[in-house]
Amino acid sequence: MALGSPTKIGVVGSGLMGSALARAFAAPGHDVAVWNRTFSKAQAVGGGTVAFENLIEAVSGRTLIVVSLSNYAACFELFSSPGVASALAGKTLVQLTSGSPADARAGLEWAQAHGVDYLDAAILAYPSFVATDYATVFYAGSRSVFDRHVATLQALAKNSIYVDEKIGAAATIDCAILGAYYGGSLALLHAAAMCQAEGLDPKTFFAHKNSFLGLISVTADAAQGMIERNDFAGDQCSLNTHVAAIEHIVRLSQDARLSARFPKELLDNYKRAVSAGLGSQELPAVFRTLTQE
Repeated sequence: MALGSPTKIGVVGSGLMGSALARAFAAPGHDVAVWNRTFSKAQAVGGGTVAFENLIEAVSGRTLIVVSLSNYAACFELFSSPGVASALAGKTLVQLTSGSPADARAGLEWAQAHGVDYLDAAILAYPSFVATDYATVFYAGSRSVFDRHVATLQALAKNSIYVDEKIGAAATIDCAILGAYYGGSLALLHAAAMCQAEGLDPKTFFAHKNSFLGLISVTADAAQGMIERNDFAGDQCSLNTHVAAIEHIVRLSQDARLSARFPKELLDNYKRAVSAGLGSQELPAVFRTLTQE
Protein backbone atom coordinates (compact mmCIF):
# COMPACT_ATOMS: atom_id res chain seq x y z
CA MET A 1 0.00 0.00 0.00
CA ALA A 2 1.48 3.35 -1.03
CA LEU A 3 2.10 5.98 1.61
CA GLY A 4 0.77 9.52 1.56
CA SER A 5 4.14 10.97 2.58
CA PRO A 6 6.95 8.46 2.12
CA THR A 7 10.08 8.80 4.22
CA LYS A 8 13.44 9.24 2.54
CA ILE A 9 15.55 6.42 3.97
CA GLY A 10 19.16 5.41 3.45
CA VAL A 11 20.15 1.83 4.20
CA VAL A 12 23.89 1.33 4.72
CA GLY A 13 24.92 -2.27 4.14
CA SER A 14 23.26 -4.77 1.83
CA GLY A 15 24.13 -8.15 3.23
CA LEU A 16 21.28 -10.60 3.81
CA MET A 17 19.80 -8.55 6.66
CA GLY A 18 20.47 -5.13 5.16
CA SER A 19 18.86 -6.18 1.88
CA ALA A 20 15.79 -7.47 3.73
CA LEU A 21 15.52 -4.20 5.67
CA ALA A 22 15.77 -2.09 2.51
CA ARG A 23 13.10 -4.10 0.67
CA ALA A 24 10.81 -3.95 3.72
CA PHE A 25 11.03 -0.15 3.78
CA ALA A 26 10.46 0.11 0.04
CA ALA A 27 7.43 -2.23 0.01
CA PRO A 28 4.94 0.30 1.49
CA GLY A 29 6.32 3.10 -0.69
CA HIS A 30 9.21 4.68 1.20
CA ASP A 31 11.99 6.24 -0.89
CA VAL A 32 14.94 3.93 -0.15
CA ALA A 33 18.57 4.48 -1.12
CA VAL A 34 20.98 1.57 -0.62
CA TRP A 35 24.74 1.69 -0.28
CA ASN A 36 27.23 -1.14 0.05
CA ARG A 37 31.01 -1.19 -0.15
CA THR A 38 30.58 -3.55 -3.12
CA PHE A 39 28.29 -1.61 -5.45
CA SER A 40 26.98 -4.70 -7.26
CA LYS A 41 25.51 -5.97 -3.97
CA ALA A 42 23.60 -2.71 -3.53
CA GLN A 43 22.31 -3.00 -7.08
CA ALA A 44 21.14 -6.55 -6.39
CA VAL A 45 18.80 -5.51 -3.56
CA GLY A 46 16.01 -4.46 -5.93
CA GLY A 47 12.49 -4.30 -4.58
CA GLY A 48 12.03 -0.68 -5.55
CA THR A 49 15.26 0.54 -3.92
CA VAL A 50 17.88 2.73 -5.61
CA ALA A 51 21.56 1.77 -5.35
CA PHE A 52 24.29 4.36 -4.83
CA GLU A 53 28.00 3.90 -5.35
CA ASN A 54 28.92 6.91 -3.22
CA LEU A 55 27.96 6.79 0.47
CA ILE A 56 27.66 10.54 0.91
CA GLU A 57 25.28 10.75 -2.05
CA ALA A 58 23.28 7.82 -0.63
CA VAL A 59 22.63 9.56 2.70
CA SER A 60 22.26 13.12 1.42
CA GLY A 61 18.69 14.37 1.59
CA ARG A 62 17.62 11.38 3.68
CA THR A 63 15.71 11.71 6.95
CA LEU A 64 16.42 8.28 8.37
CA ILE A 65 19.65 6.29 8.00
CA VAL A 66 19.56 2.60 8.92
CA VAL A 67 22.86 0.80 9.32
CA SER A 68 23.33 -2.97 9.05
CA LEU A 69 27.00 -3.92 8.83
CA SER A 70 29.11 -6.83 10.04
CA ASN A 71 30.14 -5.14 13.30
CA TYR A 72 30.51 -1.77 15.00
CA ALA A 73 34.20 -1.54 14.10
CA ALA A 74 33.21 -1.54 10.42
CA CYS A 75 30.69 1.22 11.17
CA PHE A 76 33.21 3.45 12.93
CA GLU A 77 35.71 2.92 10.15
CA LEU A 78 33.12 3.86 7.57
CA PHE A 79 31.84 6.91 9.45
CA SER A 80 35.39 8.20 9.87
CA SER A 81 35.75 8.48 6.09
CA PRO A 82 36.06 12.09 4.86
CA GLY A 83 32.73 13.92 4.67
CA VAL A 84 30.55 11.10 6.04
CA ALA A 85 29.98 12.52 9.53
CA SER A 86 29.03 15.91 8.06
CA ALA A 87 26.58 14.22 5.67
CA LEU A 88 24.91 12.46 8.61
CA ALA A 89 24.60 15.56 10.81
CA GLY A 90 21.00 16.48 11.59
CA LYS A 91 19.68 13.08 10.54
CA THR A 92 18.47 10.14 12.60
CA LEU A 93 20.72 7.10 12.54
CA VAL A 94 19.26 3.73 13.54
CA GLN A 95 22.02 1.26 14.29
CA LEU A 96 20.88 -2.29 13.50
CA THR A 97 24.36 -3.78 13.51
CA SER A 98 24.63 -6.53 16.12
CA GLY A 99 26.81 -5.66 19.10
CA SER A 100 27.11 -5.28 22.84
CA PRO A 101 25.81 -2.55 25.18
CA ALA A 102 29.34 -1.11 25.22
CA ASP A 103 29.22 -0.86 21.41
CA ALA A 104 25.91 0.99 21.67
CA ARG A 105 27.35 3.46 24.17
CA ALA A 106 30.29 4.13 21.87
CA GLY A 107 27.86 4.66 18.99
CA LEU A 108 25.85 7.20 20.96
CA GLU A 109 29.01 9.05 21.97
CA TRP A 110 30.03 9.31 18.32
CA ALA A 111 26.56 10.45 17.27
CA GLN A 112 26.34 13.14 19.95
CA ALA A 113 29.75 14.45 18.95
CA HIS A 114 28.62 14.85 15.33
CA GLY A 115 25.07 16.17 15.77
CA VAL A 116 23.33 12.93 14.83
CA ASP A 117 20.13 11.64 16.48
CA TYR A 118 20.77 8.04 17.42
CA LEU A 119 18.78 4.91 18.18
CA ASP A 120 20.44 1.60 18.88
CA ALA A 121 18.35 -1.36 17.78
CA ALA A 122 18.42 -5.14 17.79
CA ILE A 123 16.34 -7.29 15.48
CA LEU A 124 15.18 -10.66 16.72
CA ALA A 125 14.54 -12.33 13.38
CA TYR A 126 16.17 -14.05 10.45
CA PRO A 127 16.27 -11.95 7.25
CA SER A 128 13.34 -13.91 5.80
CA PHE A 129 11.22 -12.94 8.84
CA VAL A 130 11.65 -9.18 8.38
CA ALA A 131 8.29 -7.44 7.89
CA THR A 132 6.39 -10.52 9.08
CA ASP A 133 4.60 -11.22 12.34
CA TYR A 134 7.64 -13.29 13.40
CA ALA A 135 9.94 -10.26 13.59
CA THR A 136 10.62 -8.19 16.69
CA VAL A 137 12.87 -5.14 16.82
CA PHE A 138 14.01 -3.64 20.13
CA TYR A 139 14.99 0.04 20.29
CA ALA A 140 16.90 2.08 22.86
CA GLY A 141 17.76 5.75 23.12
CA SER A 142 15.75 8.96 23.05
CA ARG A 143 12.03 8.28 23.42
CA SER A 144 11.14 11.36 21.40
CA VAL A 145 13.38 10.23 18.51
CA PHE A 146 11.77 6.78 18.58
CA ASP A 147 8.25 8.24 18.65
CA ARG A 148 9.09 10.47 15.70
CA HIS A 149 10.05 7.52 13.51
CA VAL A 150 8.10 4.55 14.89
CA ALA A 151 5.46 4.62 12.14
CA THR A 152 8.21 4.27 9.54
CA LEU A 153 10.16 1.69 11.54
CA GLN A 154 7.12 -0.54 11.79
CA ALA A 155 7.70 -1.43 8.15
CA LEU A 156 10.44 -3.71 9.51
CA ALA A 157 8.31 -5.21 12.26
CA LYS A 158 4.89 -4.31 13.62
CA ASN A 159 6.32 -5.53 16.91
CA SER A 160 8.68 -2.57 17.32
CA ILE A 161 9.44 -2.31 21.03
CA TYR A 162 10.94 0.67 22.79
CA VAL A 163 13.00 -0.67 25.70
CA ASP A 164 14.63 2.20 27.54
CA GLU A 165 16.43 5.54 27.34
CA LYS A 166 19.64 3.70 28.28
CA ILE A 167 21.29 3.24 24.89
CA GLY A 168 22.58 -0.25 25.70
CA ALA A 169 19.13 -1.58 26.64
CA ALA A 170 18.23 -3.01 23.21
CA ALA A 171 21.54 -4.87 22.94
CA THR A 172 21.13 -6.12 26.51
CA ILE A 173 17.69 -7.64 26.00
CA ASP A 174 18.82 -9.07 22.66
CA CYS A 175 21.86 -10.75 24.23
CA ALA A 176 19.73 -11.98 27.14
CA ILE A 177 17.14 -13.59 24.87
CA LEU A 178 19.80 -15.07 22.59
CA GLY A 179 21.76 -16.35 25.58
CA ALA A 180 18.68 -18.24 26.76
CA TYR A 181 18.04 -19.43 23.20
CA TYR A 182 21.56 -20.69 22.50
CA GLY A 183 21.92 -22.25 25.94
CA GLY A 184 18.53 -23.93 25.64
CA SER A 185 19.29 -25.13 22.11
CA LEU A 186 22.56 -26.71 23.22
CA ALA A 187 20.78 -28.35 26.13
CA LEU A 188 18.10 -29.92 23.93
CA LEU A 189 20.67 -31.14 21.39
CA HIS A 190 22.70 -32.72 24.18
CA ALA A 191 19.51 -34.32 25.47
CA ALA A 192 18.82 -35.80 22.03
CA ALA A 193 22.41 -37.08 21.87
CA MET A 194 21.99 -38.80 25.24
CA CYS A 195 18.89 -40.58 23.96
CA GLN A 196 20.59 -41.71 20.77
CA ALA A 197 23.70 -42.90 22.65
CA GLU A 198 21.51 -45.07 24.86
CA GLY A 199 19.65 -46.56 21.90
CA LEU A 200 16.51 -44.46 22.34
CA ASP A 201 15.21 -42.71 19.22
CA PRO A 202 15.64 -38.92 19.76
CA LYS A 203 12.13 -38.39 18.43
CA THR A 204 10.90 -39.81 21.74
CA PHE A 205 12.61 -36.92 23.51
CA PHE A 206 11.32 -34.31 21.07
CA ALA A 207 7.81 -35.68 21.48
CA HIS A 208 8.04 -34.58 25.13
CA LYS A 209 9.37 -31.09 24.47
CA ASN A 210 6.47 -29.52 26.32
CA SER A 211 7.71 -31.18 29.52
CA PHE A 212 10.99 -29.27 29.65
CA LEU A 213 9.53 -26.11 28.10
CA GLY A 214 6.93 -26.12 30.86
CA LEU A 215 9.59 -26.53 33.54
CA ILE A 216 11.58 -23.62 32.10
CA SER A 217 8.48 -21.44 32.08
CA VAL A 218 7.67 -22.28 35.71
CA THR A 219 11.27 -21.58 36.73
CA ALA A 220 11.32 -18.26 34.84
CA ASP A 221 8.16 -17.12 36.62
CA ALA A 222 9.53 -18.15 40.01
CA ALA A 223 12.94 -16.61 39.34
CA GLN A 224 11.44 -13.24 38.40
CA GLY A 225 9.83 -12.82 41.80
CA MET A 226 12.75 -14.26 43.74
CA ILE A 227 15.28 -11.97 42.03
CA GLU A 228 13.04 -8.96 42.63
CA ARG A 229 12.74 -9.83 46.35
CA ASN A 230 16.32 -11.12 46.61
CA ASP A 231 14.85 -14.08 48.46
CA PHE A 232 15.38 -17.59 47.08
CA ALA A 233 13.86 -19.61 49.91
CA GLY A 234 11.22 -22.19 49.07
CA ASP A 235 9.90 -25.67 49.73
CA GLN A 236 9.78 -27.16 46.21
CA CYS A 237 13.24 -28.50 45.37
CA SER A 238 16.57 -27.49 46.87
CA LEU A 239 19.76 -26.80 44.98
CA ASN A 240 21.27 -29.86 46.65
CA THR A 241 18.64 -32.02 44.93
CA HIS A 242 19.25 -30.35 41.56
CA VAL A 243 23.01 -30.95 41.89
CA ALA A 244 22.38 -34.66 42.44
CA ALA A 245 20.23 -34.76 39.28
CA ILE A 246 22.90 -33.04 37.18
CA GLU A 247 25.49 -35.52 38.45
CA HIS A 248 23.38 -38.30 36.88
CA ILE A 249 23.44 -36.42 33.55
CA VAL A 250 27.23 -36.08 33.71
CA ARG A 251 27.60 -39.78 34.46
CA LEU A 252 25.29 -40.82 31.62
CA SER A 253 27.25 -38.61 29.22
CA GLN A 254 30.56 -40.10 30.29
CA ASP A 255 29.28 -43.69 30.24
CA ALA A 256 27.81 -43.16 26.75
CA ARG A 257 31.08 -41.58 25.53
CA LEU A 258 29.43 -38.28 24.77
CA SER A 259 31.08 -34.94 25.36
CA ALA A 260 30.42 -34.17 29.01
CA ARG A 261 31.67 -30.58 28.72
CA PHE A 262 28.19 -29.06 28.74
CA PRO A 263 26.72 -30.93 31.74
CA LYS A 264 29.99 -30.49 33.66
CA GLU A 265 29.73 -26.73 33.13
CA LEU A 266 26.17 -26.88 34.45
CA LEU A 267 27.30 -28.88 37.44
CA ASP A 268 30.13 -26.46 38.20
CA ASN A 269 27.75 -23.50 38.24
CA TYR A 270 25.25 -25.22 40.50
CA LYS A 271 27.97 -26.51 42.83
CA ARG A 272 29.39 -22.99 43.10
CA ALA A 273 26.05 -21.87 44.50
CA VAL A 274 26.00 -24.77 46.94
CA SER A 275 29.53 -23.90 48.06
CA ALA A 276 28.30 -20.36 48.71
CA GLY A 277 25.86 -21.78 51.26
CA LEU A 278 22.77 -21.75 49.05
CA GLY A 279 22.21 -25.51 48.88
CA SER A 280 18.94 -25.43 50.82
CA GLN A 281 17.43 -22.72 48.62
CA GLU A 282 15.58 -22.99 45.32
CA LEU A 283 17.21 -23.28 41.87
CA PRO A 284 17.08 -19.53 41.04
CA ALA A 285 19.52 -18.94 43.94
CA VAL A 286 22.27 -19.70 41.37
CA PHE A 287 21.62 -16.12 40.21
CA ARG A 288 23.45 -14.82 43.28
CA THR A 289 26.72 -16.53 42.35
CA LEU A 290 26.43 -15.44 38.74
CA THR A 291 26.19 -11.78 39.71
CA GLN A 292 29.20 -12.04 42.02
CA GLU A 293 31.59 -13.08 39.24
